Amino acid sequence: MSILLPAKPAIRRMRPMVVSFGSTLTPFLGGPTQRILRLGTRFAMRVTMPPMRAEVGRQWTSALARGTEAGVLMPIVQDIDVGNPGAPLASAAVTAGMLLPIKGLTPGYAAKDGQFLSIVHNGRRYLHIFAADQVANGSGVLNALIWPMIRTGLSVNDVIEIAQPKIEGGLDEAFEWDVLTEPWIQLPDFTIREDA
Repeated sequence: MSILLPAKPAIRRMRPMVVSFGSTLTPFLGGPTQRILRLGTRFAMRVTMPPMRAEVGRQWTSALARGTEAGVLMPIVQDIDVGNPGAPLASAAVTAGMLLPIKGLTPGYAAKDGQFLSIVHNGRRYLHIFAADQVANGSGVLNALIWPMIRTGLSVNDVIEIAQPKIEGGLDEAFEWDVLTEPWIQLPDFTIREDA
């Protein structure tokens, strides 16, 4: 089970990154290039933390050290007011594509292009973004255009986290930290990369 990272202190900076499994075919005789899309494109997040007092820093170092083996789970910081999306769930089984049928939204909820959401299926989170401005109907239903492509089969009533989406994955590098003399702890930047 992934380790939930502490809520405080707030992160200083989060840098989303796209990990693409597509490729570009470039003809050797100068013709047009062709982009090949492949299932599996996902996100990674580079995180910068502020210096923190040792008693708080120990909670972070413990969670990240354990997370090197178990994986970590961290809420996504967004630069918009996401409002009250309600209690969204998948309204149908989905096997592929970029259309996510959602029920349980607040009627008239307006999802914004580029806004993050996470889908929980069989206990694992998959991070996506809304791929256009979209509004739920009066019944709280929305057939949402999302990106990247859905990379696992989804079931009816899978939870969709819009109010507080999260990234779940492994740490990209060996975890280490600095213990300063004040006593303060300074964590190095770390990257969470979705595993699935």
